[in-house]
Amino acid sequence: MSVRLRLVLNLLAWAVFIPVLNLLFTGLERHQILTTSGLSVSIVAGALVLWLGLIYWRCVPSTSSIAVRFAYLATYLTVAILLGIAALWIAFWVTVLIYGL
Repeated sequence: MSVRLRLVLNLLAWAVFIPVLNLLFTGLERHQILTTSGLSVSIVAGALVLWLGLIYWRCVPSTSSIAVRFAYLATYLTVAILLGIAALWIAFWVTVLIYGL
């Protein structure tokens, strides 16, 4: 498996996991099993950020040039932010479709 394909698949898995977590937490809250609090949301958000860091560390190739490495980081963060926004948008609409407002 090439490095690019591994990077794309890991980022897509990360993005798909956001709506899944949203549905899980919404379902648990709707059935009064778990209340979504600031602490639980912070832990999940921290885990997602750590997962992004792990993807960057494992999948983005290293270079000897600091400028190229910075360009890789900037590109990676831009793509990750755009994917995260799209995943949150999808999570919102899927939750609305399943549970209503």
